[in-house]
Amino acid sequence: METISTKKFLQVWLWVLVIVSLLAILQTFQRTTELEIALLRSKWIGLVGVFALSAAFAAWLSFSSLLNRIADWPDKLATQSLNPFRITIYVSLILFGFLSVWFTRLYILGSTLPQVMPIFWVFLWASFAQTLGLKALRRLDWHVAFAFVLLAQGFIYQTYGIFAITSANPFSMGYSEAGRHYYASMFFAEKLYGMELPLPFLHPSRYLLLSVPFLADGLPLWIHRFWQAFLWFGLTLGASLSLARFSRTRGWTFILFAVWAFLFFFQGAVYYHLHVMVILILAGVSIKNPRRSLVFILLASIWAGISRVNWFPVPSMLAIAIYILETPVNDRGWKYWLTPIIWGASGLVAALVSQFVYIQISGNADVSAFGSSFTSDLIWSRLLTNEKLPMGILPGILLVSAPLFVALYQMLRGKTSALHPLRWLVLIAMLVVLFIGGAIVSTKIGGGGDLHNMDAYLVMLSVLAVAFWSGRVSAESAASPKGEAKPMWGEVGWSVVAAGLLIPLGFAIRHIGFYPSFDKSIAEKDIQLLQETLENGGEILFITERQLITFDVIDGIELVPEYEQSELMEMAMSRNRPYLETFYEDLRLRRFVLIVAEDQKFTQQKEGAFVEENVAWVRYVGAPLLCNYKPVVTLTSNNIQVFEPRPRQVECKDPFTD
Repeated sequence: METISTKKFLQVWLWVLVIVSLLAILQTFQRTTELEIALLRSKWIGLVGVFALSAAFAAWLSFSSLLNRIADWPDKLATQSLNPFRITIYVSLILFGFLSVWFTRLYILGSTLPQVMPIFWVFLWASFAQTLGLKALRRLDWHVAFAFVLLAQGFIYQTYGIFAITSANPFSMGYSEAGRHYYASMFFAEKLYGMELPLPFLHPSRYLLLSVPFLADGLPLWIHRFWQAFLWFGLTLGASLSLARFSRTRGWTFILFAVWAFLFFFQGAVYYHLHVMVILILAGVSIKNPRRSLVFILLASIWAGISRVNWFPVPSMLAIAIYILETPVNDRGWKYWLTPIIWGASGLVAALVSQFVYIQISGNADVSAFGSSFTSDLIWSRLLTNEKLPMGILPGILLVSAPLFVALYQMLRGKTSALHPLRWLVLIAMLVVLFIGGAIVSTKIGGGGDLHNMDAYLVMLSVLAVAFWSGRVSAESAASPKGEAKPMWGEVGWSVVAAGLLIPLGFAIRHIGFYPSFDKSIAEKDIQLLQETLENGGEILFITERQLITFDVIDGIELVPEYEQSELMEMAMSRNRPYLETFYEDLRLRRFVLIVAEDQKFTQQKEGAFVEENVAWVRYVGAPLLCNYKPVVTLTSNNIQVFEPRPRQVECKDPFTD
């Protein structure tokens, strides 16, 4: 990386302040519009004025000669000897900067202005004070102190957000949140429910990981939530440490690099069951040991086979990328490509065989459920700005990718001939395939709410960038001026590094907030009401809140395994007619004495973040349910209702006719 003077550091910080201030103004305008506040006649105009003045002042100062004199002052501070008074001042700057961000977020901005950029503006000022204190205290360079400040706090914010799901609330904390633990319980169905159940057809590897706490009897729901948080934290950190090890860094650089990778992966977020493959490939693939590498590729591919279809080629592609990056073609001709072909074919076959075997042993009679994603609608508008994800998939992923692409450009400028054209072709082709594949999957109805479907692309991009940055890429012997196998790539500018640090922090800082809470007394009353209502005998269908049965919160209820909410939603979005018509027949025959579900509607939502999903649910599930059943009990702590059969048959509209 280039040498960074105090003036250079301050200039970059000032221009970041300009950008963040302008974005904070934009988000403040958006918030006042949402709240129907007349901006010019409210106190909010003062906040906009502060943001505007800071942007104007920062832009002016970055070009002013005054900046030279200002830059001399912190450098002089760093040369002063430390004494108890100065140490107290510097430590106070670090602590005050840290606490001021939390205090402002929790008690000043809070739910009034929850957007990211206003609190990011506060963080920029606080981080500058912290960087000044840390630099003077530890005699660090500006950029090193700034990296420590950003990464340490980003790690804290992200970790805090991960474990925020650990709650004793017996009800779901989001759409089918607790229902995930029901799917995990299916691996232990005979022990828990006294019956054999088909294994999950959606994300089996995820639910397999989540099922581990069921090995111990009687663990409460909050322990299972903690375990899921630990999986997010532990497997992401494991992949981050593997990437840092791949970079061959040492000491504090290794730690900083691992923390950066941790925050980078959470921008997607990259799901924890994908990280199992990342860890296996980065830990086990080596061009010096192709046989061992093949074993790890097969293991990772078997895991991919019980995960998601678009992940099937990911282990092989990552392994092939490592091979191509570290192995020059030179004069080997077609023999060079034998290893990538064997790895690629073996990995893909292993994934397909793994999926086939899982389908056969899963006990699912309707195997078409495993291909439901192929018949779901694609909503292309979600690639751009939309209500579900205001940033949009394409703008969001380009923002996240930009620092690494610019860094690659700076490192490779004038040196692309160091690699054989076919090596470039394969590397770029794999990255493009993963990008296009992730973008298409993101448009599938039910998706597009974040960047998590771009996860494989993000992992590949990080591996490519790290390989060049750490000098792991081998050049062709003819292209290297002195025949060096490891050429010296160009330097990455500080502004690019700063962007690579700050953008992931923007995704982490939004997690600052109060831990989710619930009224225990109201929840207990709702559980008691539900228990009394359901003591009628007969089959009782829990469309949602099945964790109440799994964790024995509700007594004496025998599980009806069909028609869980996530399963119904998937079938509605994919318009699985055989499955849904069986559901309608059970409703028409009044098979269920009672049904526990969320509040249902006859009318479809016309606008909002989940319009298409709402339309599919109301059309294929909600309206047919209400046609045959009516709500009789509503719980006060959430939107859960109990439905009973309507007294007489009515002619329900066929959902499959327009």
